[in-house]
Amino acid sequence: MQAVEELGYIPNLAARALSSGKTHIISVVFPYVYDAIFADPMVLNILQGVEAECSQRGYNILLSTPRLTATGADENYLLLVRSGYLDGVIALDSYPVASVLEPVHKKGIPCVGIGYHPTTYQVRSDDRSGGFQLMQHVVGLGHQRIGLIAVPTRDHLCVPERLAGMRAAAEAAGLDFDAMPLAYGDWSTPGGARCAAELLARQPDLTALICLNDRMAMGAIQQAREMGRHVPRTLTVAGYDDIPMASVFAPPLTTISQQGPELGSRAARMLFDVLAGRQPELVTMPTHLIARQSSAPPP
Repeated sequence: MQAVEELGYIPNLAARALSSGKTHIISVVFPYVYDAIFADPMVLNILQGVEAECSQRGYNILLSTPRLTATGADENYLLLVRSGYLDGVIALDSYPVASVLEPVHKKGIPCVGIGYHPTTYQVRSDDRSGGFQLMQHVVGLGHQRIGLIAVPTRDHLCVPERLAGMRAAAEAAGLDFDAMPLAYGDWSTPGGARCAAELLARQPDLTALICLNDRMAMGAIQQAREMGRHVPRTLTVAGYDDIPMASVFAPPLTTISQQGPELGSRAARMLFDVLAGRQPELVTMPTHLIARQSSAPPP
């Protein structure tokens, strides 16, 4: 050890991997489908939790952002999976177009999915409960003329779950969920603004907008202001995710917390259980409502 210190010797990781059979590298996979990966703060929240757990255990993470199409992931990602360079994989796997873990399964690499594609080891958020809580909150404030800003169900497997929860809460309150005006965005702030403009122009008597994520909710608030609506005095707007910006936005955003960092941390801990030879069960992370100043009773 004295010689190591004097010479500044650094072990060759490739040689160590050949002798031990381990690289101590975990690939974290966030598929690129239709939106810039790091434009979504929820992705960064999940990555934060994964990185903290891996670093604590002496593992490095290798970030991969494969392009997904109906035929599967791109060739660069497939080469990475086949390289033998990965001890394990954690992947956000909720895009209906294809499962990013399919080639990982074929290679036999230990893996954990975050989302809804079938896999042996999985962590997911309780999206149905989150949707229920959000609608229940808005209805409980007294709103009946409610517009929805969603995304097409083909874009993400969480969408049907959140909408199912909202439907259950609306029907429990005696409201016709199918009659609620609906506009489709793309998870982005400009998309939320465009949907809000469409809904408020089509039905100006709306007193609330429920959005499937916080970025669209923020866009909706900005658009409502431009159209002379005050949030929350004349229009309640609620989001989903509880991204860091939600608490400091003006007004602070009522939303559903998915516990993003904990979601990533639990996925990483599950993977390390698998690497240790254990067989952990599926984890469904609870969601909870955070009521802030963007929601209020109708005028």
